[in-house]
Amino acid sequence: MTVLEQALAEIVALLERLQIDYMVIGGIANAVWGEPRATVDVDVTVAVDEDAIPNTVDQISRRIRLAVADPVAFVQETRVLPLDTPNGVRIDLIFALLPFEMDAIRRARTVTLAGRAVRVVTPEDLVLMKIISERSRDLADAEALTRRRIHDLDRDYLEPRIRDMAALLERPEILDRWHRWAGRG
Repeated sequence: MTVLEQALAEIVALLERLQIDYMVIGGIANAVWGEPRATVDVDVTVAVDEDAIPNTVDQISRRIRLAVADPVAFVQETRVLPLDTPNGVRIDLIFALLPFEMDAIRRARTVTLAGRAVRVVTPEDLVLMKIISERSRDLADAEALTRRRIHDLDRDYLEPRIRDMAALLERPEILDRWHRWAGRG
């Protein structure tokens, strides 16, 4: 097992022990659904009520080293809790805030990774997360995932949400991008 797989197994086991709903996102999810690429960290979105953040941070800090001095304030400001494993792997716990994120956690699919069952963001929700990004790597990931899985994606779920996000963000290029990737533009 690689150090990345060990870190993934460790954080998933801890979240399950604490009964925290989660989904793996980022490079690991991209490797599951899209084109595998090198990744050096573990990104996990968690569903934790705002008032439970201090206790959650305390529970996690007993098992994995915190990478910031004032973790509760850091989470409240950034929605991220950076952790460092003894093997040097960074784990970023992203605390869900938006209804979309909570829905995505509920929709996550169970796959086998690092020798265990792990909840991973669906390919549709991964496309949604990445298509609104302005980072070229995220856009390349979303395009590759779309082209690779165009016939498997739930377009009835995906397309209205892309349209809504493009309108909400006042960024029509998001919808144009989708149409181009999906072969309709």
